[in-house]
Amino acid sequence: MTISNRSFRSFALTVFKRLLDLGIVIYLVILLVVILTGGFKISLLGITIKANHLYTPINFLVPLIFIRMVITLKIKDCLLVIGSVVFSLCVTEVVIRIWDPPLAKPEMNQIHRASPALAWELIPKSSGIGKLGELYEVNSAGFRDVEHSLKKKQGVSRIMVIGDSFTFGMGVNLEDTYPKQLERFLNRANVTCEVINCGVIGYNMWQHYEMLERKVLPNNPDLVILGVFEDDIGVSVRPYKDPEDWKGVELYQPKFFSGVLNHLSLWTFIRNATALYEYKYRYRRGHNYMKGIEERKKVWGPSNPTDVNYRIMSGKIEKERYVEFSSKLKKFVQTANDAGVKVLVVFIPDSVQLGDFQMQAVNRFLKRVCGEIGVSFLDVTPFLESEDNYASLYLFPVDAHGTPKGLGLIAKSIADQIVRLGLLSFQSSG
Repeated sequence: MTISNRSFRSFALTVFKRLLDLGIVIYLVILLVVILTGGFKISLLGITIKANHLYTPINFLVPLIFIRMVITLKIKDCLLVIGSVVFSLCVTEVVIRIWDPPLAKPEMNQIHRASPALAWELIPKSSGIGKLGELYEVNSAGFRDVEHSLKKKQGVSRIMVIGDSFTFGMGVNLEDTYPKQLERFLNRANVTCEVINCGVIGYNMWQHYEMLERKVLPNNPDLVILGVFEDDIGVSVRPYKDPEDWKGVELYQPKFFSGVLNHLSLWTFIRNATALYEYKYRYRRGHNYMKGIEERKKVWGPSNPTDVNYRIMSGKIEKERYVEFSSKLKKFVQTANDAGVKVLVVFIPDSVQLGDFQMQAVNRFLKRVCGEIGVSFLDVTPFLESEDNYASLYLFPVDAHGTPKGLGLIAKSIADQIVRLGLLSFQSSG
C-alpha cells in the first residue's frame, strides 16, 4: 500500500510537472505571437481568447516558471537561484540609476497634477517619456520649454503659444514642436524673439483662457498665439463655479503596489520599454483609425454621424456650443488686449479635414468669428494641403499628431503671417 501511494504521488507529480511545462510553452508561444503581431483576438464557439499586451502572458509565465523551479530544485538550490536573481536585479537597478536613460523617466501622465483652476497642469521641473520615446521636460514655470526669466531680455520679443497636444508636441521632442520651429524661423529672418510653448495635452477653450490669465500674461508676452483644434469648440465653459470647491482632475492615480514599483528605475525602464513597443503596434490590435487618414475617417467621418468630432468639423454640433466658444474667445482676446498684448488665432486641422471641404465647416466658422471679434486669424489647412502626401504630415500609423515636417509647415506659415501682419515690433539681430 505504501509503494502504491508513493507511485501515485510520483505519477501525480510527474503529471503536474508536464502540465506546468505545457503551460510554460503555451505562454511562451503567446508571448512570441504578441511580440510579432502586436496582439491577437480569436473567437471560437462563443469563447474569446485574446492577448493585447505583453504583460498578459508574462503575468502567467513568471508564476509558472517559479512553481516549476520550486518543485524541481532542492530548497538550498532554489534559495540560491532566488538570491542570484534578486542580486542581479539590485545590480541592474543601480546601473540604470547611474545611467539614467530616457526610458527610466516617469511616463507622460506622471508629469501632470490636478489643478483646481485648470483641471490638470504640468508639474514644474518634472520630466517624463512619451509613447513614442520622446522626452518631455517641464521648466520651473510649468511649461514644456527651456527656462525663461520672468523679465524679458532687452530687444527680444516674447511670443507665448497656448494650445493642446498639437501645441505641446505630443509624439515629438521639444525642438520639433511648432513653437520652437517658429522661434527658429523668425530668428533666421533676423527677428530676435523667444517663443515659449505653453501647450498642455487635452486642454480645451476654457482652459486656454485660464492659462492666459493665470500663467501667460504674468510673463509679459508681446504676442500670444492661440492654437485651436476642432475639439476646442466643444468645451468652452469651465466645470466649476469656484476653484476652491473643485480639486481638479488627477490624470495619474497609481495603485499602492504600482506606486511603490514606480520608485524603482528598473521597473520604470521595463514598463516604458513595453509601453513603447505596444504603442508602436497598437493599430494591429483593432485601432484601425490609427493606421492612416482613411481609417481615421471611418471613426471621425460621415460614416459615423453621431461622433462628436465629426459633428464639430462638419458644423453640425449644437448651436449653444458655438455661442459658448465665441463668447470665450472674445473674452480671451479682450483680456489679452487689455493687457497690451496682441493675439493671433491659429487653426490646426485634423488629418481627416485635409482636402475635404465638408469637414472644414469649423474652419470657416472660426474665421468668421475671428473677423467679428477683430482678431488676427490664420488657418494653416491650405499650407498642409499644399503637400502631395498628407500622411507624411502625421505620425501614422503610430499616432495622429503632427510629424516634425507637418509641424514645421505650421510654424513656417505662422512666421510668415506674423511678419506680413506686423504683429511684433521686430528687433533685427543683424
